[in-house]
Amino acid sequence: MSDYQFLQAAPPGPSFERSWPVRTGDVDPARRVRLDGIARYLQDMANDEMFHRGFDATDPYWLVRRSIIDVHAPLHWPSDVTLLRWCESTSSRWCNMRITLRGSAGGHVETEAFWIRFSADSGMPTHISDGGMEYLQQYVTETRLRWKALNTATPPEPSAADYTVKLRATDFDPYQHLNNAAYLQLVEDDLNGDPLLAAPHRAVIEYLAPIPLGSSVQVRFERDDAGYRQWLYLLDGDGAPARKPASAVSVVPLPGEPFAPPAPWPPEQVDRIEWRA
Repeated sequence: MSDYQFLQAAPPGPSFERSWPVRTGDVDPARRVRLDGIARYLQDMANDEMFHRGFDATDPYWLVRRSIIDVHAPLHWPSDVTLLRWCESTSSRWCNMRITLRGSAGGHVETEAFWIRFSADSGMPTHISDGGMEYLQQYVTETRLRWKALNTATPPEPSAADYTVKLRATDFDPYQHLNNAAYLQLVEDDLNGDPLLAAPHRAVIEYLAPIPLGSSVQVRFERDDAGYRQWLYLLDGDGAPARKPASAVSVVPLPGEPFAPPAPWPPEQVDRIEWRA
């Protein structure tokens, strides 16, 4: 997975830009923005651009088939994060959207998401509108984008290490899809304290089957020298796992040195400041 290359290193033309403060709800005890926090930023950025461009009137329904998150240097709290979003490649029903994230106190993350336009009536992929396609294809490198899975490792057989998670109502979005960030919360749980997240790394999550509201899932995972892999299996009413996984995640190392610790916080304390109006 680490040898997969993005088609564009930077936006070749104007991109959609937003900035906001990093919030404490998105960071770990070391103040690093977690993978699920990054996924939340990507969703918010996509939502903001849809409404800003007016595409809620032509192309309101989308789902993410895959997200790739390359953490070259972690974002931290407190700081602001600036995001740049643009389209890298398209087909008639889907597209790859890139987002670059940079923090005001350091931090650099590159991402790519495979978005599918779907019909609310059929639940199936449908054509992107003419206006939407005209906008998306302004600076693309590829106009015949095809799906190819990256997480192709064979899942392990059931074992005593597997565990069950009852998903919460708050894990689901307005379309009753399991929120993209919720998947990566489980990854962060498994990798809590793991050195894999303390150096440059790539996380790839592919969504393979719907997970309905009210579901429980079985989590299977592997950790070895190549990295970390996780699969979610939907459980039926008797607690038996589905034959095939509903999602597949991998986290692998990228080239680079271990991350330096963030700047100390809080700052040196004084008796009085000139407070900001």
